[in-house]
Amino acid sequence: MKTAAVLLYLSFAAALFASGVSATSMLWPVLVWAVVVLFVAAILRVHAVVNRPGVNR
Repeated sequence: MKTAAVLLYLSFAAALFASGVSATSMLWPVLVWAVVVLFVAAILRVHAVVNRPGVNR
């Protein structure tokens, strides 16, 4: 879960930087792509942790 938290934090940090960059800048699409990729990676990591074999429910 620490990995998911770090990925989510990095996603929010990239979103913060993207909000400060002009949308016409070449950097903006890269930051938006990073936000999406990091957020999806965090969700997939949580999914993998929750659904791993041997979890007591």
